[in-house]
Amino acid sequence: MVLGRVHCAFCVVLVFQTLSYCDGQFAQKNYETISPLPFPTCRADNIDCLRRSLRTFFFLMDTGHFGMQPVDPAIVNSVSLALPEEQMTFALRRVNVTGARWTKLVERRFNLEGGRTGAVFLTDLHLTGQISMEVAGRPEPHNAFITMDIQGAESNITYVGNIQRGHDNEDYIVIGPERIAIRNRRIPTYFLQPNSEDSYIIDEALQKKPSILDHFSNEITAAIMHSVVDNFRLFSMNVPIKYYYKYYNK
Repeated sequence: MVLGRVHCAFCVVLVFQTLSYCDGQFAQKNYETISPLPFPTCRADNIDCLRRSLRTFFFLMDTGHFGMQPVDPAIVNSVSLALPEEQMTFALRRVNVTGARWTKLVERRFNLEGGRTGAVFLTDLHLTGQISMEVAGRPEPHNAFITMDIQGAESNITYVGNIQRGHDNEDYIVIGPERIAIRNRRIPTYFLQPNSEDSYIIDEALQKKPSILDHFSNEITAAIMHSVVDNFRLFSMNVPIKYYYKYYNK
């Protein structure tokens, strides 16, 4: 297969339901205030409190609170990377990802360009899946199973959040589309199975071009963090601000 002259193309398909957000007032099914106890309330600038709050939030995700989708473990359906100059294409499929629940909050950022708010997270992920390598002119791909450890993936997430009053006379946060930038502090480690010629050929290619692993790490981490933001978007639409944030004047 001869690939087109595109320097780098890759895509991610994540098996999660996409959660939408509303720009208008909330149409609550009932007007009773929903409390996500035992969620701690924090000032937006209290990083230690927010770190404790994050642990509770991941617990709520794991239990499907408010219809949120668990992210640990998660299944990433496919991640692909085309290398036209090398006439090769790599793909990861049915990737099982664990470790997201131990994501750490590093920093909160305010008053960013465009009125955006931001947060920086640090994540270690462990994943297993199928890896394939297609080479131009070869009818069949090389296939193997891969186990990979992503350590110290830094996610810089920014978004616009607006406060709106609901029909229950409570304030809620409406979160707009997020932007996520990933930076790896180190190249992921991996090993391949079984001990076969295909595994050997794939390993040689990965050793010669470690940026392939870097791309896979970025895309998988970004997919997980997009799902985390989707969950918080759903959470913030259903839970009044007063149950997880304290206003600065309080």
